[in-house]
Amino acid sequence: MSQPPPPDRSHPGPEGPAAVGPPPAQHPAGFPAHPGQQPYPGQQPYPGQALPPVHAVPYPPGHPFAPGYAVPWPPPGYDPADPLVTLPGEGLSGWFSRCSGALRRSWRLLVPVLALTHALPTLLLLLATVPLYPLPPLEPTAPGEPPPPLPDGYLGDLGVFFAAMIGLGCLLGFVQAVGWAAGTRVVVRQAAGESTSTGDALAYGLRRAPALWGWTLVYGLLMLVGFVLCYLPGLYVMAALSLFGPVLLFEGGAPLGRARQMFHARLGSVLGRIALVGLAASLASMVVAPIQVAAVLFADPADVASLDGWNVAYAVGAALVAVPAALVYLVGLVVTYAEQRAHEGPVTAARLAGEIG
Repeated sequence: MSQPPPPDRSHPGPEGPAAVGPPPAQHPAGFPAHPGQQPYPGQQPYPGQALPPVHAVPYPPGHPFAPGYAVPWPPPGYDPADPLVTLPGEGLSGWFSRCSGALRRSWRLLVPVLALTHALPTLLLLLATVPLYPLPPLEPTAPGEPPPPLPDGYLGDLGVFFAAMIGLGCLLGFVQAVGWAAGTRVVVRQAAGESTSTGDALAYGLRRAPALWGWTLVYGLLMLVGFVLCYLPGLYVMAALSLFGPVLLFEGGAPLGRARQMFHARLGSVLGRIALVGLAASLASMVVAPIQVAAVLFADPADVASLDGWNVAYAVGAALVAVPAALVYLVGLVVTYAEQRAHEGPVTAARLAGEIG
């Protein structure tokens, strides 16, 4: 009996060269690397097959790979070695790595910037308001008797004290806005490998401070209203709008709405990172708590409105801890913002440096 002729491989088609080439690419587990496809029992990869790594992570809308599918790692357009941007799928460890890297690179410039814009103004504010504190009546009263009358001019002195606190607090907020803008620029430009200096950063901070300060006042007012309304709304405002500073510096526009949109887009991730930043900054600020306790226990109540040793010690301590607390907040919020931008599409430190100017 004659054998059937061999298949013709001289032309494309089901029996031409297209049917001969190499086997289809396989997933390292042994099954074809098609999105969502499951392996067959016992299926093994082809011997000696070299395959690119794959990584299953959710990607932003518009990405060429559907969310949750196995795709090449790193995703197209992303740089896994970027020193500032945490890639989708790297999680908390990637975020910690970028934060620590930013601190190592930038602390030498950030410390003088924050000392001039946070520590020094805090020290001056506290020392300036202590002599204005109105002394309450100190005469003891017997049980059951009415409290002693207020000293003459007490309410006027109280009004002067609060007016000075509000005015000096607003001035402090403006100077701190200079520091926030200057520090953000230092972190981003050094991550992108660009040169900068303390003077250059402060000059940039002065240019951007008016807008940042104005939005900070709105942010603070919203928090105040929220805390008055049963406290929890204030906590929500504080967390949901916390990225408004980086949003304003990198994107401009109305930063509060954009910050809220970022917060709700990845609620658990953003809230967790903001909580970690707030906890670390609070621990740094608690260094001065023993001074307050000691002043209550040992200081003379009559010296509450005088620049005695306790008040000066507290002012100096509060000024010193203002630097590490601001350092933690600044780096944590900038790295968190960069991570959220990465979940919306490819972004790098160089691009962010170009956006901030």
